[in-house]
Amino acid sequence: MPFKTIRGATYHYRWLHQPDPKKPTVVCLHGFTGSTQTFLFENPTSNYLAIDLIGHGKTAVYLHPYRYQLSALVEDLSLLLAELEIPSFYVLGYSMGARVALAWAIERPQGIKGLILEGGTAGIADEQQRHHRKIADRKLALRLLKEPLVEFVNYWEKLPLFASQQALSPEQKTKVRNERLGQNKFGLAMSLYSMGTGAQKNYWPMVTTIECPVLYLVGQKDTKFQEIGKQLTATKETFHYQMLADCGHCCHIEQPCLFEASVVAWINEIERGRTS
Repeated sequence: MPFKTIRGATYHYRWLHQPDPKKPTVVCLHGFTGSTQTFLFENPTSNYLAIDLIGHGKTAVYLHPYRYQLSALVEDLSLLLAELEIPSFYVLGYSMGARVALAWAIERPQGIKGLILEGGTAGIADEQQRHHRKIADRKLALRLLKEPLVEFVNYWEKLPLFASQQALSPEQKTKVRNERLGQNKFGLAMSLYSMGTGAQKNYWPMVTTIECPVLYLVGQKDTKFQEIGKQLTATKETFHYQMLADCGHCCHIEQPCLFEASVVAWINEIERGRTS
């Protein structure tokens, strides 16, 4: 099983298909309570490299809280790609993973050819709102540590953000639930505490420093992140917004074929531009 130890933290990663040196690499970053198992690209048009983020999946959990901060995490990820000898790549992030991807492109942009953001944010601009969110995230982290994980998962999957997932098949719902139940409580708590939206710095003033193209994907039923996506992509001509039909926050699970087609078409367009 592929692991790399970066600055004392062991990261788990996996290729979704046998990598082909002629194809571009897409680094896939999951959301909170997720893992590499969330990504299923049926057609290997790119080299899809999924990574378990710190505190999740098979990646290290019991580390100092500062290692969970976005700045520390994106430094690790940058070093991981260097260890794997991948000099250029795209980054695809879902929800929490999209926030990581944005931080990565802002703080460690070397080698990033493009960003695909699925329902992510550049942070909370209002300082008071950010403070209130940090308090809420820390209360949730404490709740995670105190109660059985199954109780937290029951609460989490009933959030309005995930309401559209009720339309998934029983098999799909079981898979998503088992992925959440397979996490480590301490890792999830530290993620909320040090890497939650409340703890995240306000990246909005730095969004325009991103030099690579950006594709923002959002579900038709995800009205909250539609507004965020429109705001983010309005800042630069190389940033593009696309709404996907009949899905909510988690497009890649609710409409996997549509999601994959959008990602493939966008990357192909960029790659053609690079070779023309």
